[in-house]
Amino acid sequence: MGLRLRFLALLMLLPVMLLANPYRGDVGTVVIDAGHGGSDPGALGQNVQEKDLTLSIAQALQSELEERGYGVVMTREDDSTLSLEERCDVANSADFPIEAYPIFVSIHINSAHSEAAEGFEVYVKSADKRVDMLDEATSDKLALKYSSYSNAQLNAYKDIVSLSLADGICRRYEEAFPDIPMRGVKSGDLWVLNGTWMPSVLVEVGFISSPEEEARMALPDYQRKLAEIIVQAIEDL
Repeated sequence: MGLRLRFLALLMLLPVMLLANPYRGDVGTVVIDAGHGGSDPGALGQNVQEKDLTLSIAQALQSELEERGYGVVMTREDDSTLSLEERCDVANSADFPIEAYPIFVSIHINSAHSEAAEGFEVYVKSADKRVDMLDEATSDKLALKYSSYSNAQLNAYKDIVSLSLADGICRRYEEAFPDIPMRGVKSGDLWVLNGTWMPSVLVEVGFISSPEEEARMALPDYQRKLAEIIVQAIEDL
């Protein structure tokens, strides 16, 4: 099933008397996850490593968000090593205004065996993966805000908002860079998407295995434009 059709299917499957969207209102906090780091370089290009590109892009996104008044939490701010579990822990413990909600954006760089592979894509979690939203580790703030919802309801709405954000990022990117291949929104069994309770996306910015894309992703102007695109998509929610 295409992701757009899956989006509609999720809406249709929600119970008729479902409570209002728990992720309504404004995004208050954005958790930014710069993929890899430290002893884990990620994918290797001819001149740069994935871990360095993801951190530079994450920092550009942080600056753009803070200029617009968003709260920002970084899973890493330097070349440190974090496990996937630690990244999820940072996200799940992030503070946010009670009248708003947080989102999670993970930045990664793609790679392939062929230099011809190129393009931009965004991942959301697979719909058949359930996140345990409310358990013994849930903070008092989360319990207060979301205890009226079932785990199934919270997961359904997480999927809906995540899909909306991913689609918005792709749409804004395609408008800004019409000549770069758009690979679209995909779903995957990815740890950081399965392990975070808030709406979450993983952005694959481009292919480091493509010399052209590697050079473009290293440009500060491109990184700033990408940050603007992601923020625009957040504001479109």
